[in-house]
Amino acid sequence: MQTSSAQPSQQDRPAAGGGRSHFAAGAKIKGDLTVPGLIELLGELDGTVQADAIVIEAAGTVTGDLKADSITIKGRFEGRINGGAVKLLSGAKVSGEISYSSLNIESGAEVNSSCTRTG
Repeated sequence: MQTSSAQPSQQDRPAAGGGRSHFAAGAKIKGDLTVPGLIELLGELDGTVQADAIVIEAAGTVTGDLKADSITIKGRFEGRINGGAVKLLSGAKVSGEISYSSLNIESGAEVNSSCTRTG
């Protein structure tokens, strides 16, 4: 059983000058988001997300493209990931293409993706 503290990990913290954005559970959007800092996604999004750090929480569902230095997925994702450090946590359901500089897949994550290391 994993526990998490209230403090975000270093990887999940926004870059200097960036903020923290929250896309609430129950929210739905079709389109593209460009966000400075960290974005936490709990709703449903169909489109492209670009940020310094992206976290798809367990309640979140994203279809489209992700681009960030840090990407953590606990929920559902289908599409293309272009990330630096990519973490797929237990319970994540991911399909599509993953480009990464580092990749961590926890036991319990469901991954049906092609993976390509970059840099």
